[in-house]
Amino acid sequence: MEKIFGIHSARAVFLTRPRAVRRVVVLAGQEPYLEELLGLARRAGVEPESVPMDKFLRAANFNEDERRHKHQGVVLFAEPRTVYGEGDLDGLAGARAVLALDQVSNPQNLAAILRAAAFFGVDAVLLLKNRSASLTPEVVRVAVGGAEYVKVFEVINLARSLERLKEVGFWVYGLDERGERTLAETDFGDRTVLVVGAEGEGLRQRTRKFCDALVRIPGGRPGLGSLNVAVATAVAIAELYR
Repeated sequence: MEKIFGIHSARAVFLTRPRAVRRVVVLAGQEPYLEELLGLARRAGVEPESVPMDKFLRAANFNEDERRHKHQGVVLFAEPRTVYGEGDLDGLAGARAVLALDQVSNPQNLAAILRAAAFFGVDAVLLLKNRSASLTPEVVRVAVGGAEYVKVFEVINLARSLERLKEVGFWVYGLDERGERTLAETDFGDRTVLVVGAEGEGLRQRTRKFCDALVRIPGGRPGLGSLNVAVATAVAIAELYR
């Protein structure tokens, strides 16, 4: 079972895939704050279990990292979400916008990126299967529901995946501070892949070669030439949808 905790993340699961939910455990005394969730659970055919703290923690089986963060008195267990692979990329033939992450390794950044992608309506996010942050329960919690609204693909070879998306009609734009044009100066195609590089290092040279164009966010000054990757991604997606 997939473990999801936190009010917003749990609510998003009920709104997007309620039939996947198998168990809902809430901390006794928190029911007045969880009234909407309890109603969603019952409508999904799952009767919430209200238990004291010791049983709640035992049921949730939080690891050390998860214990440090707010569970907000609710944890649910669901059938695992669908995570797609390279062989499923043809299924994006009708998509408008895809976000590809080139070795983004910080879980907090991944969570913020998923939230921004969901907010603006990005169709899918590509993650590297190796050397990248993954879709852990903590990332899902910090994304506050964002992980439920975009298709997530884990790919082994990003360059090969970009080539496949080009074959089905996408134009690929790399977000890079050395880009010749700013985002506002760029005429994005109807079907766009936006590629974002790793924290600090940016896009790898190999990845740049598979981009049709490099675009940049205007701004910066000596000693401060770039934004945090999650912030930069949100700015870029907003411009794409402007």
